[in-house]
Order: sequence, then C-alpha cells, then structure tokens
Amino acid sequence: MSSAKPDITLKLSQLQNLCKRDPQGHRVDYDAQIRRLQSECHILSLNPSAKPPTQLSELIQFAAAVSSSSYDQNTSDDVANLLVCLLLGKSHEDVGQDVDSHFKSLDGLSLPASALTLHKEVRKSCVSSLILMRNKGKLPPLRLLELFYRVMAVIPDKGLREQLYRHIVNDVRNINKKGKRDEKVNRNVQAFLHKVVWSTVRTKHNKDIELDDNTKFATKRAVDMITELYRRKVWTDERTVSIMASGVESVAHNVAAAAMRFFLNIEDKMADDKDREENDEWEGVQEVNYHAHSRTTKARSRQIAKQVKNKIKAQKKKELELDTADHGVEASRNLYPAIELLRDPQGLAEAVLKRVQTTGANGFRFEHKLLAMNFATRLVGNHELILLNLYPFMRRYMGGHQRDVTAVLAYAVQACHEMVPPEEVHGLLQTIAHNFVTERCSGEQIAVGINACRAICARVPSSLVKEDSNSSNDEKNGSTSSVHVDVEAFARDLAGYSKHKDRSVAVAGRSWQNFVREVYPALLQGKDRGTVGSALHRNGEKPLRYGERRIAAGVKGADLLVEYETKKEAFMKKKAEMRARGEDSDDDGIGYEPMNDEDGWVDVDEEDEDDEWEEVDAEDEEDVEVAPELVEVKKVNDKVVPVAEDEDSSTIDLSKMSVKERQKLAMEVSSTRVFTAADFEKMRRLVEREDRAKRDPRAAAKMKRLRAKGEEFEELSDDSDPDSDDEGRIHTKGAVNEMDIAAESKRKRSSKIEKLEKILSGREKFEHNQREGGSTNTEKTRKKNFLMTKFSFANREKQGSKETARRGTLKKEKKLKFPDKQGNKKRRRKM
Repeated sequence: MSSAKPDITLKLSQLQNLCKRDPQGHRVDYDAQIRRLQSECHILSLNPSAKPPTQLSELIQFAAAVSSSSYDQNTSDDVANLLVCLLLGKSHEDVGQDVDSHFKSLDGLSLPASALTLHKEVRKSCVSSLILMRNKGKLPPLRLLELFYRVMAVIPDKGLREQLYRHIVNDVRNINKKGKRDEKVNRNVQAFLHKVVWSTVRTKHNKDIELDDNTKFATKRAVDMITELYRRKVWTDERTVSIMASGVESVAHNVAAAAMRFFLNIEDKMADDKDREENDEWEGVQEVNYHAHSRTTKARSRQIAKQVKNKIKAQKKKELELDTADHGVEASRNLYPAIELLRDPQGLAEAVLKRVQTTGANGFRFEHKLLAMNFATRLVGNHELILLNLYPFMRRYMGGHQRDVTAVLAYAVQACHEMVPPEEVHGLLQTIAHNFVTERCSGEQIAVGINACRAICARVPSSLVKEDSNSSNDEKNGSTSSVHVDVEAFARDLAGYSKHKDRSVAVAGRSWQNFVREVYPALLQGKDRGTVGSALHRNGEKPLRYGERRIAAGVKGADLLVEYETKKEAFMKKKAEMRARGEDSDDDGIGYEPMNDEDGWVDVDEEDEDDEWEEVDAEDEEDVEVAPELVEVKKVNDKVVPVAEDEDSSTIDLSKMSVKERQKLAMEVSSTRVFTAADFEKMRRLVEREDRAKRDPRAAAKMKRLRAKGEEFEELSDDSDPDSDDEGRIHTKGAVNEMDIAAESKRKRSSKIEKLEKILSGREKFEHNQREGGSTNTEKTRKKNFLMTKFSFANREKQGSKETARRGTLKKEKKLKFPDKQGNKKRRRKM
C-alpha cells in the first residue's frame, strides 16, 4: 500500500527545512518556488504600486535563506540579482544579468521612479533578505553598500533607514573585527562616503550649489556613520579625518556642525565608553555566587572557584592599571585625537573663520556660530597657528550683555599660545578689562574677567614683558594693532582686587596675584610679592620676550643627576670607611660632633684621650724633622685654589660652576650616557627640588640643613612615588572649559550622582577621631552624675545669674496676666 506525497507547495517553512536536510532531493521543489518568485516579480514590476500577494514576503525570505545555506554561489547570485531588481522596481528579464552596471549608471543618489512607488512591505522583505545573505557571506560588502545607501537616502521610511544604517555600521565593524582588516574594502567605502560629503562643499566649479533634502540627509548620515566608526576605534586613520574635514566646509549647516562636534568631543565620548566598559566588566566579576542557600555540588564548587579566580585576576589587573595609568594629555593622546591628524589646519581654520564672518545672522544660527568659534580657536591653540584676524573678531563678542559670554571668553583663551604677538593679546586684555573688570559690573562678572586675564597671560607669558621705548616705536610704525597696555599698572590694578569685599572677586584677585608672583614678580609692589615672589625676584625671574626661546643644553637635569650620584657615592664611601675603622655616629657616618656653645670645646672620651697621647722626650722632639705637607690644588676660574680635605676630586659641585660650565657638563653627560626610566624620574625630582629651593627660601634653608647633616639623599629614594594631583579624568589637549574661568561660588551644588556617591562612601570625615591622651575635662563633666554637679560652683553661678532671675520674673507675670480659667480648682476623677 503506497502513501501519497504530501502537498508542501504552500508550506514554505516545511520545504525550507527539507531543503536544508536534503538539498539535492528537493532541488525540483526549490526551482519551482524560484520560478514562482520570478513570475511574481515580473507581474509586480508592471505595476509596482499595486498591493503584493500575501505570500510574496514569505517567498522572498524562503529564497534568500535556502539559497545562501543549501546551494552553491551561482544560485545565491541569481537570487540576489532577482531581489535587487525587485528592490529597484524592475523586472529581471528587462535588466538582464548585468545588474550592477545598470545600477551604477544612475546619477547621484537617485533611484528609478518604480523603486519609489514600491510597496513598503516588499521593500522591507527585500532588504532583510539581502542582509541575511550578506551576513552568511554569500554577497560581497561593496555590492550592497551603495544600493543600501541610495535606498536610505531616497526612501523616506524611518524604520528602514535605521535598519540600513545599523547594518552598514555593523558590517564595516565585522570586516575589521579582531585585527582582521580589509584595507581594500575600507578604502572603497571611505571613497564613496567622501564622494557623498564632498558633493555638499562649495568649490570653484560649483559656486551656486543647491542641495535637496535627500542629499542633505545622506551627507548627515555619512558624517554620523564615520563618527560612529571612529568612536568604535574601527577607522582612526588620516583618511577618515580628511573626510570629516571636508564635512566642516559643507554648505549644509547641520553637517558642518556635526563634523565640528566630532573634532571637539570625540575624545570625551571615547573615554566615557572606555570607563563604562571597564565598570561593567568590573561589576560583573565582583558578583560571586557562593550558593550559600543551596546544595553544594561538584559543578557548583568548580563554578565558585572559577568566579573567585576571575575576581582575583581582575583585581590584580585593575591595581596594575592604576599604577601604570596615564593621566591628562597623555591619556587623551591614546584615544586617537582626531584634531591632531588634520593635514591642513591653517587652511581649515581660515575657511571656518571666513564663513563665520561673511555669513549674516539670518543664514547662521548663533549656536552654530559659537561652535565654529570653538572649533577655530581649538585649531589655533592646538596647532599654534597664526590667525591674526581672529582676535579682533573675538573682541566683538566680549560685551557684558553678550549671550554666552563666558563661553566666548573660554574660546578666546583657547586661541592664545606663545606664538601670538603681544599686541593682539593686549587687545583682548584691554577689552576684557573695560567690559568686565570695572566697578559698575557685578562681582561675578569681575571674577570672570580676572580669571580670563590670568588664563590668557598664562598661555602667553610674553604679554607681561615691559616694552622698551625703542621697541615700542618700531612696533607703532610696523604693527597693525594700535593697542598698547601699561603692563605694570594693569597687573597692580588686578592684584588690588585681592582685598575686595566680594568673596569670588577676592579669590580671583589672589589667583592673579599668585600667578604674577610665579611668572614676573617685578610687576607687583614689594608688599604683594610674598615670600615666593621675593625669592624669585632676587633670582631675576621673568618671562621671555616674544620670539625668544630657551635652548635646551642636553637633557634637563642631567647635570643635577651627575652631581647627585657623585656626592652619594662619596657619602657611601666615607660611610664604609668609618664602619671599617669601627667608628659609629648617629648621623650615618658624617663625622658630625656637637660642640660647646661657649668655648668651642669638644667632648672626647677618656679612652680615646689615653690612646691619642704619647710620651716623647724633649731631646727626641728636637731631633725629629717634620716633612712639609703636600696640599692638593685645583684651578677654578683661572685661579689655583686648594682642595678641601673632605672634598673628593671626583665629586661635582654645581654651586661652584658657572652657567656655561653647567650647560657644557649637561651636554657631555647627555651625549655619552643612555638614561633609564629610573634616571629620568630622578632627574625630574632633582629639577623640582632645585626649582622649589629657588622659589621658597624656607625650602632652600631646609635643603642646606639636610646637606650639613648628610640627609639630602633620603628624599630621592627609589621606592617613593611622585606626588600627582592629576585625576583619572581625561583632559583634552587645548580645550578650555567654561568652569575654568567661572567665578568661585560659595558652595557649589552637587549633582544627584555626587550626592549618592557621598552617601555610599560613608561619613568618614565626621567620625570620632581618637585623641592622644585621656578624656578632656568637658567630657568628664558631661559623664558625671547630676547629683555630683548639682551644687557645683558653675551651677550655683548659673542659678544666680540675671538671666535666670529674669526668666522667673517673666514666668510669674505670665501667670498673673493669664489666670487659670478653672479657678485653680483641682479636678477629681469620679469613682
């Protein structure tokens, strides 16, 4: 008895399963469904706007899934060509086999009219099927990229656009996943995106450019796509940066704004992503399930041991990262700073500034104008560009009534560097002083103005140098700027605000005063210089003039390192000799003995006194011939001077050397020695110690005492870590935040996250600290029994005070004024 073959024509899910199990056995059924799909596509191409059959979407998914998993490449290519023709609204018979050439013959980002009228369900099914075949590796990436990008630009379907955008980004990420980069695909994709972005840039050939909505959307999506891939660290090369630089010059305002935000904020976003990933990984490892309330089995024991091992491993890794982590600018450089990879920053800055200056208020929003100013000033500050027409333009927006004037001041600070002429900086300082640092302004405005002046002068110290009469006359004849500032009067006027009644102004004034003390203390009056300023003034501290540079003579601190090593070697040698002789001293072998203050007598032990004296006859004493002592000499400054007895010939003393001799020594050591990481760390500490001694007389006196005791080598122990005030937060190079120049408020409001962190961290600051010694008298009095202190002198004095008597009088007056309504009758409870 034979069974009939089941009808599976309309059951495509079952046929798909059977084709996967036995592809060759069901090839006939598969071919029948493909012919059916071709006929449906041909019918639909005659009228694309007509409603498609109910099972067309299911048939499209069936053809894509089976051809990509069960049959050869030719079969997959045929299905892909059929779906591409359907997506374009064309018939496969009309287009032929060369679908790609027909598709590339289209102009710009346009699509045929039949593709625009296609039903959205059919279009969605075609896109999903092509994505499925691409994910299975049956289609090359470049074949679908341009098609999908055209569909995304032309078809106004929000869901479809988001699906295509995510597919293109993820496809490029998967191509470059785990170090397997396909440079050919990357170059072709970048070239296509660059072509899309460049189509919106005004050039000499297309001055009267007009953009439609599709082109604007496609360009904006291209910029977003490049930003996403750069943020994911997929494309971090110069080609990507050049595409974004072209986007900055785009005619579309939203495209230019997105490109400028990319250059300004990409490092911060990458740092946030990295912190988020590390925190998620750390929180996942910290949770260990010990199965405290469940039965312990062998499998669970292995899981617990594995989780504990991963936790310990993560803890060690985190501790190692904390020890070797980079902070500040070095950490931001590890995050691929895009603004540093620009090929022509000067030309780009000039183009952005020209566009902002020539575009009126109606054509350029103020937010975009601020963004352009931020971008141009960041370029000037990071690359140290000379853009002289930028500073007069910035001065126009520095009025006290200007919107977002604090941001404008921060951008002005960004645009300052050492190569800016002092005349341009003086113009900024004069504008800020006239509009902010006056008595008619509020305290917050004055504080912001003083902080802005301090930040500008910190970036351009040459602006504080006093002008000579000859140089000022030459500058008047050849300079384009007519702004000249009396620097000394300006510095003293701002320093006078250190005693202002407003706290924020006083804080800003003291900050300015401390800054001038460090840089050029001669500008301040003697009473305002302080200890550090006076010491620096005696050492002749002053900034370099415009154009001057300090030429490095070898590695900085090399001479100090040689001096330190030679002195330490002599110190250890002398210490070893004293130990070999059996001598012992409390000062580690320095030979330092206390002397009597009055007569200068030295305490000597009796045993040593007996050993040192010998009896010699008078005749023998007369016959002994004393040989002359040989004195070692050395030549210093063309003079022969004796060498001290306790001074070793190999010991180097920089205090007896001139500046040229120190530079010669540093050059010689730097050219004949290979420094290690420990040597560089020692040189850094030695330079800091020398600078500290120059700035602070107390530090110099302390160093002198340490040298007298032989303890100067204890400060530079190898196991002591340098103090660092840097936080783990990324500080982007050249960026100036508005809060850096804002007024110091009395109490800054904490955010919700900061409040929660403070609560979780606990109140360690307010916990009781154990004091040395016993309890205080106040604590003892508080703990005593009341009856013990009832009749004490303090209590009797308190009872007899006027305040206590006055309190009793007021109580009696109140009773007389407001008598009891019940007549002072006692109410008894009825039984």
